[in-house]
Amino acid sequence: MKWKSHLEIANAVAERLDLPKEMSEVLRQGSIQPDREGDKAITRDGRGLLRRRRVRHHRATKRFIKSLLWKARAAYLEDREEDAMWCLGRALHYVQDRSVAVGPFNWFHDAREAEIGLRRVPLYAVRIGEEAAVPSPLFIDLCLRQLSPKKGSSSAMNQASMISTALAFAVLLDPYPSRELAMQIKMSERRHRKVFMPLAVGAAAILASVGVWLGQPILVASSIPTAVVILSLDSKRRMLRREKEWFSPRRAPSISI
Repeated sequence: MKWKSHLEIANAVAERLDLPKEMSEVLRQGSIQPDREGDKAITRDGRGLLRRRRVRHHRATKRFIKSLLWKARAAYLEDREEDAMWCLGRALHYVQDRSVAVGPFNWFHDAREAEIGLRRVPLYAVRIGEEAAVPSPLFIDLCLRQLSPKKGSSSAMNQASMISTALAFAVLLDPYPSRELAMQIKMSERRHRKVFMPLAVGAAAILASVGVWLGQPILVASSIPTAVVILSLDSKRRMLRREKEWFSPRRAPSISI
């Protein structure tokens, strides 16, 4: 998208968030920063060597976008508002560019961006994004899974506006988990300690004992992997731990293309 479109979407998002003027400007500038200077990320080449490569705007990976959103969330929880707006603006830039289908070899890039530039931000799409937003990494994943390039200018602008708003609200609202979520996390940890850990330890002990009795080292060696597999079956705890991290991220995921 052109700067005009990025800035107009940033304005609409900032207005719905009721951001102070200074923070709105940081969000706006962040939303066009990739066009000014570009972002670089570390990736591996065909020989497995680490390289710094420029991120392609219309083909930035969803993992890269997600990492920017996590950085924004971490900064927000640490009261680093400018950093949060800057990272959020950069992430929304790539979300909006990925909403535009540019065709093979970018054949339709200029024409489609020019057509989108003639359209105004659809306020109904902004409202839908706001109402749908949930402060959760699972919601972030869902939004990014739904993100796809659109050939029509109207569809592209609608998607860019709606998903940008939804992601912004998911990042910048509710710094504390709800009471219900906190209870679910506490109960899942208790269930893990009382059910999965004894089961894993018991299974490992039985395998090891049988292996020693039969003189089969392979059974003894497989006792620990078996315990690990049993612990990993607690998918609900794993999901809730991800939710918990959204409210206290120790570190943002590393960025890769």
